[in-house]
Amino acid sequence: MTRNTEIARAVRYSLLVGAVTVGAAASLPAQAQAQSTDQDSTALTTVVVTGSRIQSSANLVSISPVTTVTALDIQQTGLTRVEDMLNNLPMVFAGQGSTLSNGSDGTATVDLHDLGPERTLVLVNGRRLGPGSADGRNYSDVNQIPAQLIERVEVLTGGASAVYGADAVSGVVNFIMNTKFEGVKIDVNYGMNQHDNHESGIQGIVSGAGDALPSHSVDTGFTKDLAFLAGSNFADGKGNATFYATYTDQASVAQSKFDYSACTLAAGSPAPHCGGSATSAGGLFLAYNSAGKQILYNTVDSKTGAFRPFGAQDLYNYGPLNYYQRPDERYTGGSFINYDVNEHVNVYAELMFTRNTSTSQIAPSGDFASALVPVNCATNPLLTAQERSTICSASNLAGQPAGTAPGTVGLYILRRNVEGGGRQEEFTNESFREVIGVKGDINDTWNYDAYASYDVVDIVNSNLNYFSNANLGNALNVVAGPGGVPTCTSVVNGSDPACVPYNIWVPGGVTKAATNYLSIPLQESGAVTEQVASASMTGDLGKYGVKFPTAASGLKINVGAEYREEKSNFNPDLATELGEGAGGSGPTPPVSGEFHVAEAYTEMRMPIMENMPGADELAVEAGYRYSDYTLGFNTNTYKLGLEWAPIKDIRARASYNRAVRAPSIGELFTPLSVGPDGSTDPCWGAHPTLSSTQCARTGVSATEYGNVGANPADQFNEQLGGNSTLHPEQADTYSYGFVFQPQFLPGATMSVDYYDIKIKNAILTDPGTAVLLSCALENAASACSAIHRGLNGSLWLSQTGFVNTQDNNAGFLETKDIDIKMAYRFDVGNYGKLLFNLEGTDVLDNVTQLFVGGPTYDCAGYYGVTCGNPLPRWRHVFSADWSTPWTGLDLTARWRFFGATRVDALSGSPLLSNPAAVYPGYERISNYSYLDLSAALTVAKNVTLRLGVNNVLDKDPPIVLSGNCAAGPCNGNTFSQTYDVLGRYLYAHLTAQF
Repeated sequence: MTRNTEIARAVRYSLLVGAVTVGAAASLPAQAQAQSTDQDSTALTTVVVTGSRIQSSANLVSISPVTTVTALDIQQTGLTRVEDMLNNLPMVFAGQGSTLSNGSDGTATVDLHDLGPERTLVLVNGRRLGPGSADGRNYSDVNQIPAQLIERVEVLTGGASAVYGADAVSGVVNFIMNTKFEGVKIDVNYGMNQHDNHESGIQGIVSGAGDALPSHSVDTGFTKDLAFLAGSNFADGKGNATFYATYTDQASVAQSKFDYSACTLAAGSPAPHCGGSATSAGGLFLAYNSAGKQILYNTVDSKTGAFRPFGAQDLYNYGPLNYYQRPDERYTGGSFINYDVNEHVNVYAELMFTRNTSTSQIAPSGDFASALVPVNCATNPLLTAQERSTICSASNLAGQPAGTAPGTVGLYILRRNVEGGGRQEEFTNESFREVIGVKGDINDTWNYDAYASYDVVDIVNSNLNYFSNANLGNALNVVAGPGGVPTCTSVVNGSDPACVPYNIWVPGGVTKAATNYLSIPLQESGAVTEQVASASMTGDLGKYGVKFPTAASGLKINVGAEYREEKSNFNPDLATELGEGAGGSGPTPPVSGEFHVAEAYTEMRMPIMENMPGADELAVEAGYRYSDYTLGFNTNTYKLGLEWAPIKDIRARASYNRAVRAPSIGELFTPLSVGPDGSTDPCWGAHPTLSSTQCARTGVSATEYGNVGANPADQFNEQLGGNSTLHPEQADTYSYGFVFQPQFLPGATMSVDYYDIKIKNAILTDPGTAVLLSCALENAASACSAIHRGLNGSLWLSQTGFVNTQDNNAGFLETKDIDIKMAYRFDVGNYGKLLFNLEGTDVLDNVTQLFVGGPTYDCAGYYGVTCGNPLPRWRHVFSADWSTPWTGLDLTARWRFFGATRVDALSGSPLLSNPAAVYPGYERISNYSYLDLSAALTVAKNVTLRLGVNNVLDKDPPIVLSGNCAAGPCNGNTFSQTYDVLGRYLYAHLTAQF
């Protein structure tokens, strides 16, 4: 395995710089002093707030709404994974994370307002964090950020492209790290999940299907975290060096541990039952005649060996082996160094390194009908007499499609590798980030900041226990060799002497030698780099007299320029590139590309009135950025904001932002490939859900209608890939709100903000089913031209049948939300202090238009095959903190609430509506509440112990039937990145600071 040389050089350099600085710091007098981190969260300090490079106060008096999460807030959750902590925020929706297995890519992403992680920009200390993987994406992997070092997180809603550049369409998440620490801090955390299985109804379904039940009480998900932080001032306080190292070890959790995921639940009569995959232990043997009609649908009985019709009882229970939580091992380390050369120059450097290894596991590989298998009825020695008579009947032989060899029946075989283990993918990501800069005051009017940053992520993804499609073809093509011994034809003709027959025709016929021959390792590797050079100046022109006579302060302005280069190189091995892994997602092409962008920007803030009757403050903000891409286009982004405080108690704010997102390397340069990515073709089966006229629009002929074979795995092929003709998408964000800080009620604050984000010419990968419905129901020409039906009208029997869903500039995306924040801190006399805090988001609309001028659908309040993760209309987190009168004891209670959602098939939109797919009693997810409790106790001088339980009541997640689950986000009959799936979480967190 060849590792990326760039990251190797970068790490060596970082170690050298760290070693030199450690030596310098160690040679200076120690000045380490423990510092209290207990700060009044209502205090307003002058800082650079996310969304602006101009200094202003915190969120309550900023024009753009900003949500702030402090280090104390993070500690009170007991969570050590950054994505879990962010998912507690109502405006953040589920993305990639540790509780995804099927469909995981080993990263953790942030998705603001359900507009996709590619539209959320992640910053560290106000500077870009580079892309998180080498596959051509533009969004970051927050696994690179150690939660123990976070000082606070600021989340800005709405477009911020004028300030930070492309990708900030739905908002910005800025991680402010503790870069000037003094002392030594050791952080130890131990957590685990405990759950009592008590779903008697589901247990009856599982045991009735003959599947194993889990234990009554299970302890799982053991997690250990260790963090070390050390810092010291040096050179008489002119400089500071801060160093950190963290380690995380997270155990795997299989779905077999929980009754609600012990089997895959499917709709049925008279009640839901354990469904599963037709790629089964006994196999499913399919054959079609020349008219496209199914003539064989048989399996091998595991007990009797009889060749008989395949039934629901033969479906394979793939759930138990899937991971609910992936095992993860992570190391991080780095340093933050700054030094005041003089009163005008501060030199700073940031070095961050992460190595993260995680493994996903899903059900075993096998033969997934990857190719038509010709079975020679006369020469195949593995067939039993009964199988030969069934498969090779005169009518079957006579009805074979043209081109079939005489005496041969073409079979599609779906057979699970139950003799082997689950398919595993090990993700190894190494990331390195370096920032070197200089900043300072030129005079009392102007200051500057110039820096260069370098981000590199090196990935290796190793896939194990996958069968080779080519070897399957050889191992199933068997003849009688010398002495009548079954022998691969490829051995006889010398094309593959290593071939071992795959005897799936009788129980126990598969040998270890056969599975060894069929199994192949698969690997993907690559690297992505981002380099930024940026310089800006900020001036207070009010000191030159540039101000209104009605205002005490004047115009503040920021001007700057930035150069950015992104380069990605993703290299699958040949077998992966060709799609040789059976049960994979088809061919995975290499991706390579780069672009450069040169930008100039300005931002300004002008007070118009201050301390005047009817205008305690009236001010405007504006910003503009020009970006010139080597991709052949340039963009203009801008913003305008207004704030008005008639009195000190209330402040109104409004803003408009034009954001522009350029297509990413992957969206531009990923080659096209065909693989099983769609869900259900509404025109397949004996009784299609669409009429013959509607199906004809999708390419089904009159003779094919009712005869298009259904894929037993409910999948059809999609053609995925980039599009070099893409142009940037444009987003307009309008926000209006107010902040209320009543002087008559000290300690109380409230803010309400409405925003409307509409993205035109959105870059989308259209859901294949939605493309089919757009064509069938709306006769949309662009949708119909994307459908390519193959043999017998099928979209899955061969790669000639597929729906083109490659990236394109579609219609639009639009979300309309209201964010509400309330806080109240007050004394309760001899009983200490109380703080109540509420963060809530009301989703009014979440609309998608796939094609310009075409129909739309709204996912607000829905979940399902098209809408994916639940999108509740209302979601909130309410917390109550009690600083008790007893020294060193603080108590916290937290209420997490998710509003009710319905299956998207119940929507009135023609692109979603499918009432027949909804099973009574499982058509909605009710309101969901979780209760979390924690207590912090000072156990010794400078030593604090926090004990807590999340999901105190051990509430089971909502159950979603397989027909209403979106592949990937839906894991173990529920949405594992949205709801708590592992039971109650117990943790102990010890902090020692000296």
